[in-house]
Amino acid sequence: MPLKLTFFGAAGGVTGSRHLLESDQARVLMDCGMFQGHRKESIERNKSLPFRPSELDAVMLSHAHIDHSGALPLLAKAGAEASIHCTPATQELCAVMIMDSARLQKNDAEFFNKIHRNSGQRIEPLYTEEDAEKVLANFKPHDYAAEFSPAKGVSARFLNAGHVLGSAMVQVDAQTSRGPRRILFSGDLGRRKSLLMHAPEPPAGVDALLIESTYGGRFHEDVSDAEGKLAAAIRRCAAEKGKILIPSFALERTQEIVFIIEKLRRENAVPKIPVYIDSPMAVNITEVFNRHLGGFCFDDEFKAYAAKEGDPFGFESLKYVRGSEESKKLNDMDGPMVIVSASGMCEGGRILHHLRNNIDKETTAILIVGYQAEGTLGRALADGVKTVKIFGLEHEVWARVETMHFFSSHADQGDILDFIGRLSPRPRSIFLVHGDGRERRALAEKLVSQGIGGVECPEFGQTFELEAP
Repeated sequence: MPLKLTFFGAAGGVTGSRHLLESDQARVLMDCGMFQGHRKESIERNKSLPFRPSELDAVMLSHAHIDHSGALPLLAKAGAEASIHCTPATQELCAVMIMDSARLQKNDAEFFNKIHRNSGQRIEPLYTEEDAEKVLANFKPHDYAAEFSPAKGVSARFLNAGHVLGSAMVQVDAQTSRGPRRILFSGDLGRRKSLLMHAPEPPAGVDALLIESTYGGRFHEDVSDAEGKLAAAIRRCAAEKGKILIPSFALERTQEIVFIIEKLRRENAVPKIPVYIDSPMAVNITEVFNRHLGGFCFDDEFKAYAAKEGDPFGFESLKYVRGSEESKKLNDMDGPMVIVSASGMCEGGRILHHLRNNIDKETTAILIVGYQAEGTLGRALADGVKTVKIFGLEHEVWARVETMHFFSSHADQGDILDFIGRLSPRPRSIFLVHGDGRERRALAEKLVSQGIGGVECPEFGQTFELEAP
């Protein structure tokens, strides 16, 4: 069998990352993410896997975000026993995030079924906590740059991707009858300059590159603007005695926001209004961050600040909320206050309850601080929709919605072009993944205009043979 690559997710879209590499000796899956979007469509796309889980030899996991790791329990549910390889921090984070995903699905299904009892509508969780526990037992951590063999005829290394804590580019060297072949999967690629993370460095000798294109047609606002704009929003919130709701990914984005607010308060740039991190998962993830503050992933400037100033993720009047009853009380309390809560795309979790109770108030501000996939509630809010459905019930949007792109931990077009330009020699094949149609086409056109060949925009289920050089 020739070495071949099949795209089973994040091909023409931004979620559900799954790429299958096959040789005559091994079947290795790179990522096993959950598709996120309209509830009905996402359930249909997630509940069945388009490959045979029992035939997998290994899974190479780029990082812990649910659109890259969230479907792993479906492998256990299908009886797969493949080892799951990742960095140590990613293993720790997945132990939090995948279990939380199982609990969140259960809670959301119970609430949805309760309020739709009379209509007969029902939804069921994709997997249980037992399924999550089974797959977590198959994790095998590896340090950055350490070489290992996940399957016969394959060697691999994880390289810093600069996206989030523990994130990695997956380098795979596969032996074929026509010689060796080096494949590099970027996972989610970080920016040249971020608030917390070291920038990624490309390896040499890459034959085939799989690279994300989330922002392939755009340039981010300068990250240095983040402090000023967030400070302005907090000052306005204090003056209006309102609430700021920040739908935030529990991994990385929440910690970035807390870090900025901590700096602003230390500099007396914002009033000291209460800040609530209303996400048990974010609480647990922040504990993982604190255990890794001196680690390789973090930017030197951030590590120096943390060493000098102390805990970058804690300050007076910051409250980490674990219990559901305490969370519910926030909706009965008067502002001003800031509530940071998952999920980042407003597709589940406690943020839905805060939106449901506050979205009709003019003193509410909703800050969109991360990528919003098409079909999500977060995307609808970012697009300015005036009526939305939350738990299937319509709500008018009177809250002020602001989008802040500088928080993105994804590479923009300039970052991607810089990364590809530093690969030596240039890859023979470049596959653009993890981007919607418009962003991916824009990046492909830019690469071609710069004389870069071998650019492909794979579609779902499409297979490519990777011939040896």
